[in-house]
Amino acid sequence: MKMNKQTFAGLIACAMASATQAGVLSTTDETQIELNIEAMAGLFSASEDYVGSNGRTWQEGFVKPTFAVSHKLSNGVQAYGGLGAIALGTAGDGDAAGLTKGNEGQVDLENAYIGLRSQNNVIDFSVGRQTFQLGDGFLIAGDAISLGDLGVAGVDVDRGGAYYLAGKKSFSNTALLKFDPEGPYRGDLFWLQSNNPYHQDTSLAGINIEYVDEARGTVGISYLKVLDVDQGSGLGLWDQREGMKAISLRGQGSLGVENLQLSFEYVKETGGSAGVKNEADAWYVEAGWTFADLPWSPTVNYRYAQFSGDNASTAKNEAFDPLFFGFTRGFGTWFQGEVASNYAGPANSGNDVSRLEISASPRDNLQVGAQYWKFSPQDDAPDLAGSEIDLYALWSINDNWVFSPLIGIYMPEGDAVIAAQGNDDSNIYAQAIMMYFF
Repeated sequence: MKMNKQTFAGLIACAMASATQAGVLSTTDETQIELNIEAMAGLFSASEDYVGSNGRTWQEGFVKPTFAVSHKLSNGVQAYGGLGAIALGTAGDGDAAGLTKGNEGQVDLENAYIGLRSQNNVIDFSVGRQTFQLGDGFLIAGDAISLGDLGVAGVDVDRGGAYYLAGKKSFSNTALLKFDPEGPYRGDLFWLQSNNPYHQDTSLAGINIEYVDEARGTVGISYLKVLDVDQGSGLGLWDQREGMKAISLRGQGSLGVENLQLSFEYVKETGGSAGVKNEADAWYVEAGWTFADLPWSPTVNYRYAQFSGDNASTAKNEAFDPLFFGFTRGFGTWFQGEVASNYAGPANSGNDVSRLEISASPRDNLQVGAQYWKFSPQDDAPDLAGSEIDLYALWSINDNWVFSPLIGIYMPEGDAVIAAQGNDDSNIYAQAIMMYFF
């Protein structure tokens, strides 16, 4: 359902103002009914853009209320379900990449699922419209890309806008079987169906197995296969992913060392049913240390990531397909660089990425941080080389409200990104986001 800017703005303001009305609606010994609300509103500005204008200023927002019901059955089994909607949109000039025009708005179904959990959550089976995350979201973190009206004849990718905030995360249909028996092993069987026109209605299935050591960390291995893609639809970016197989090996934890954080993942993509077969890979390694005895407990973190690009001299496609990556454990995972990943490029294919981050907590409810990014092209991918500095804060005003300002400076270096920007000037980027969770 489409809506105008005034209706969209009114819905955002109403949800943010009536936050205290959310919570548990009904509870008994057997049944509980809750209303959960997530809402965000953001102001954005970029001195440069990548659509031939002279910078852009825009606004985004969404409101996502969800009713959640759980009911105890016999033998410790619990039935549960959720039903939720989302109102979202973009106003102003549209985003700096031109993926929204500033006149988008939509109300849509977001969550509609039912499930059963055994006693102690050993087995959890659910179906329906819901989100799913694999590991820390390097490959799958929900169906979050939400474009607007591009104004291109014959191309319909409008999903309501709010491109940066990415409030729409649920796959249109899923079947998830999670198993977590006593002991260190847990796993998932998953089938996911997207109705996102950007992703060309991709469907895939896979298995994930993890070994969890609470003191040392988690190691996981996953296998998935893309079952179907609506080839030629949307922007036609993912025709080659149909039939593609991917295997992932990853780990995250401290190895039992206090204040140490380590993380890695390696993904190999092969095959496919399209004429051009896939032969791509991506990986990253990350290490961080928290100086817990110093004022503000600063953390220093470094990550290096590499995503293969296509080699024009071969008959295969070596360009890594990032699938359904998304925002998970903080800025830069896995939208790497606020300007680079969201607007200028590159975006997790055909590039090397280095990130150095320093963060600290001046107060219990305030985190501040600085990130430095360096991007270089891989193989024969477009030259989107550049660097970026992002300064951010996360202020937890109370248990429900979070405010996050961010300032970024993006410096283009590669021929392709300079051509898209129209100059080699630094792009001064700013955003301010108010969030509500209940």
